[in-house]
Amino acid sequence: MLPVTVALLLVLNGGAPAQAPETVTLEAALAEATARAPGIAGAHAREALARGEVELARTVAPLAVSLGGGWNDPRWSVGLAQRLPAPGARGARVLAAEQGVLAAEGERRANEASVRAEARRAYFSLVHAKQLVATATRALEIARESEAAARLRFETGAAPELDVVQAGLARASAEAQLLTQQGEQAALCAELALLLGREPLRPLDPTDSGPPPLPPLEELLMRAGQAPLAQARQADLAAADATLRAARRERWPVPIVGVAVEGDGPRGAMVSLRGSLDLDVPLPGLGRGEVDRATASLHLAGALADEDRRRRLAELVAAHRRLSAALAALQRFPKEILPAAETSERMALESYRAGRSALASLNDARRAATDLRAQAADAALAAQAAFAALELAAGVALDEK
Repeated sequence: MLPVTVALLLVLNGGAPAQAPETVTLEAALAEATARAPGIAGAHAREALARGEVELARTVAPLAVSLGGGWNDPRWSVGLAQRLPAPGARGARVLAAEQGVLAAEGERRANEASVRAEARRAYFSLVHAKQLVATATRALEIARESEAAARLRFETGAAPELDVVQAGLARASAEAQLLTQQGEQAALCAELALLLGREPLRPLDPTDSGPPPLPPLEELLMRAGQAPLAQARQADLAAADATLRAARRERWPVPIVGVAVEGDGPRGAMVSLRGSLDLDVPLPGLGRGEVDRATASLHLAGALADEDRRRRLAELVAAHRRLSAALAALQRFPKEILPAAETSERMALESYRAGRSALASLNDARRAATDLRAQAADAALAAQAAFAALELAAGVALDEK
């Protein structure tokens, strides 16, 4: 059993007893997550890939070089041919690729906003776990004091042995609860470290625990149209429209211009210049697959943009209302609820020590105080989660100074 116990202690203490927790602020956590979280590098790579598509769209068809020779005229020939794009088609392809870059940039910024919201949730989940550890520690201290009081009263004949047994059971339960909360805190440390790109074995100590601000809803609704994901959807729509125009233009006859130098007569001594114009003419009614696909893509982009707009507005309103309610509830705990719970817990312990109340009353007061402290921590986490959802729907940082 000893190796198992040592391993458990190592896990609960972040992997090594000698390691001190690293202090991390919310600002630093958000900055590190935006730069190092999983998915960030991929978003940048997709944006770079989209920029490469612009250069590809600007590329013209390669020049065709022809060489010929024979015993009859022309004895030899050297020619060049260039396939020209349909009027407006190349410009539309370039525009579609440029809009693709804007869409990729919007997706990247939206991904950063998502990572930022996830990092905020992870950060304050760790703060919440830290608060629950403190609550469990406080509950254990009261349980130990209760057990000591019960033993003293039993030894003096003022209380039955049942009080000692029940007080010991409450103390053991509080110890188990503390171990559970410490394990959860260690697990949340590792999850936050993954987002920050840090060593997961090193424990983290979050320092910021203040309530988030409450931005005006009217301002958020005005900014909703400028969210990165909204801009990405609009860029997708513009790119699909440009692609459709290009596909339609490419149904036109495509000219191929050529020029050649030929040699006639004995040994090809008579040199002449010849020009040519060929047309690639699509067969009527055939080969419309790309046009049909581009039309469907345009309809899809419009539907996605509309759905995103409606969803974003609903998420903004819902998150704002949750945040408003959570902040109102959170204000009640430090002002009224927690001081009263502290007083009630202390009075119940003193009353039991003095023999004016039973142990059951003390246990009830201790459990109630522990539950209220946990509710305060839950309310703080709910406010931060609602603010993270609000930032995610807005697509921009809402608490930067």
